Amino acid sequence: MSEPIQTARDEHSSVGMPAGAWDCHMHVFGPFDRFPVGGTGAYALPDADRNRHASTLAALGFAHALLIQPSPYGTDQAAMLDAIARSEGRFIGIGSCDPATSAETLASLRAQGIAGLRFVAMTGPGGGAYPGTQGLEAWAAMRARMADAGLHAQLWADGDTCAELAHGAAARGETLVLDHLAGLDPGDRPGSARFDRLAEALASGFVWIKLTWFRRSRLAGDYSDMEATVRALAECAPERVLWGSDWPFVRVDTPPDPAMLIGQLHSWLGSEGFARCLVTNPASLLGRA
Repeated sequence: MSEPIQTARDEHSSVGMPAGAWDCHMHVFGPFDRFPVGGTGAYALPDADRNRHASTLAALGFAHALLIQPSPYGTDQAAMLDAIARSEGRFIGIGSCDPATSAETLASLRAQGIAGLRFVAMTGPGGGAYPGTQGLEAWAAMRARMADAGLHAQLWADGDTCAELAHGAAARGETLVLDHLAGLDPGDRPGSARFDRLAEALASGFVWIKLTWFRRSRLAGDYSDMEATVRALAECAPERVLWGSDWPFVRVDTPPDPAMLIGQLHSWLGSEGFARCLVTNPASLLGRA
């Protein structure tokens, strides 16, 4: 079970949320009596159904959420689509489809509030492909159908892979969103080869990055070692940064306090950058501008 919603604990966590703010990385599970999970996933299932998600979102002050298909559900989007349908237009989803998915099905998902598909190039627990996800081969096979349906790609991969594929997407003029800080580490700063190569791709206007840094930090519960990297990304690509909490924090021994993360984002980006990251940029990406 996931931890109860945590409340603000430091001086940064009373930041006022701008109207229309988006949390661009959240997951919904269940209700399991209606949307059971089949097979064995990579982690224990959290207590995070649509109602608990909605209350968490409201407690943090967000108006909108970008829901990411949880890997235990594989390509069964029913739980996420149910949450989207009940959101009165406030939620959008990122799905997961195998390469055999037809153009008609992709178009139907788009009409139901799915804006893109997620692809994963990370190994799962114990090695091998990450359970329940689609890899880079699936993305290559579906690229044309996705474009026809108006779906973009979101990628979870290591830093070198993100930088390489971001350049490829930029060259093709394809929108690509990089999850989990594009795999950057605390040592990735301007002047390092990996940071600079990623910054070049961000400058293309086709590549976006989620400033979701707590999994990349080496300071559990503090995360301040990511400040320089996050600040630098926001400075070099102010219109291409997004933020996501990654609630309900699966595969984390000590879940972060989301209010603290929001406070860090405000402190590191300043009020103007904070509003741009949470409101203007996601609205631009997701067609709500």
